[in-house]
Amino acid sequence: MGRIKKFGVSAAAVAAVAAATTLMSPATSAQAATCSTNAQIGTPGGTGWALCSGTGVTQTRVVLFCQNSGGSYTTVYGPWVANSVKSNAQCSSTSWPISVGYQTL
Repeated sequence: MGRIKKFGVSAAAVAAVAAATTLMSPATSAQAATCSTNAQIGTPGGTGWALCSGTGVTQTRVVLFCQNSGGSYTTVYGPWVANSVKSNAQCSSTSWPISVGYQTL
């Protein structure tokens, strides 16, 4: 009889731990982070933007790669913004976007 009681208590303890773990686990329906970017590629003084939303991202900023007629490259960073907010950046008036990306925290 003693063994049965101990097994019953252990089973109850295991069930309680399993229930607590299930409550603390992230929801299976949680959306993973998704990011979008766009830029005015080849347009002098062109702009670009990045936007990330979903779980796992608290801040995002756009990274805009610009080139001028002399072949020099510059990297322009937009401001850090909150989840689901667009970060914008602009090349100088004498350069144009050749690529766009983003960084997240």
